[in-house]
Amino acid sequence: MMEKESILIKGAKVLREDMQEVHADILIKDGVISKIGKVEEKAETVINAKSEGLAAIPGLINTHAHIAMNPLRGMTDGLSLGDFLDKTSKFDAKNSPEMIYSSAILGIAEMISNGITDFVDFYYGEDAVAKAVGDMSYQGNLAWVILDKDKTTQKGDPISNAERFIRNEKHIGVNPMISIQGVYAASKGTIKSAYELAEKYGKNVTMHIAETKFEVDEHRKKYGISPVEWMYKNGFMNKKLLAVHCVWLNKKEIKIIANSGAVSYNPTSNMKLGSGIPPIYEMSKNGARITFGTDSVASNNSLNLFEEMKYGTLLQCARLNNPSAITAKEAFGFATLNAANFLYGNRNYGIKEGSKADIVLLRKSVNMTGNDLVNDVVYSANPSNVAATIVRGKLLYRDGFDENTARVIKKASKYISEHLPEN
Repeated sequence: MMEKESILIKGAKVLREDMQEVHADILIKDGVISKIGKVEEKAETVINAKSEGLAAIPGLINTHAHIAMNPLRGMTDGLSLGDFLDKTSKFDAKNSPEMIYSSAILGIAEMISNGITDFVDFYYGEDAVAKAVGDMSYQGNLAWVILDKDKTTQKGDPISNAERFIRNEKHIGVNPMISIQGVYAASKGTIKSAYELAEKYGKNVTMHIAETKFEVDEHRKKYGISPVEWMYKNGFMNKKLLAVHCVWLNKKEIKIIANSGAVSYNPTSNMKLGSGIPPIYEMSKNGARITFGTDSVASNNSLNLFEEMKYGTLLQCARLNNPSAITAKEAFGFATLNAANFLYGNRNYGIKEGSKADIVLLRKSVNMTGNDLVNDVVYSANPSNVAATIVRGKLLYRDGFDENTARVIKKASKYISEHLPEN
């Protein structure tokens, strides 16, 4: 992989994280944005954005993925969530560290080529995912999944596994987290232990919550209360929580969710599984920090935040018969600044001097000819527009991967094709 280098982006149309557009040069040194404006200094790599018609945007952040499920792409189409979980659990039971690593390589490559510079992963075997992150010079928040011991395919105790991962993880760019499968797979005692572990190491927690009507109805039958109210009653709904899906909520629950750290909105996955449409507009208006996630390619088929921004916005407009329910600026903020705020407290994020250089260059092709760059990004752009992806000041993608990276990707793909377990 490429080492840190100086990169000069000349004459770019820059969309900052605050939605302001400027024309400027961008100088990157030692992994950070050194200067924005008129730059006369030389650099090892020069990208003439003006002549190539390139716009610079902050890197997109995917707040919910299971990238090690890459081999299941297209193999769970048309299944309900219950049948989906049954099939994926059987796959997980046969999985191996080598398969997780190879699958993660392909998932990371897909995200890089799609303009995603950071992500939250939700799985077991995150030590293998971390190795893939390191080998690809990428970055990610890797959340080891915790659930009851009698409901997991993991070897050993999920709590101990997660703690061992947090304590031992040393790869540059990797931030360990805790994930909890959901109330349907984790008892109160297990969730409490997960939160205690997160508190011990100062880590965030992410969890599937209220994804399906069946989940909510079954929880009410068992406890007389919804999953969200139960989480709140037991002190688990706090600012350290990234709540995933949150589809089936009433007005009271919407206000409770707004007091969590953030919500990961996964519109394509929710549509594909027939789970429903979450009340994102209402959550946002009540103060919830909304972010975007793709979920896995098993329940989405792609790791594409351009789709999530567009479809996620339009779903809310259609649901409410209101074409401005969620604006393009709000959607772009969900995919960028909101996610950074939750994960890092907005430290050093965005295209500004002193920030970590996570930048995507988009080629303004025939599908991006509008006068408003935010609208173009949200409603018109797709991965084919991604000309370059820069992560922590490293040029990881420039109209394709370099030869070394391409070899790593090819090797991972070959391993999966030769070792994929029968379903």
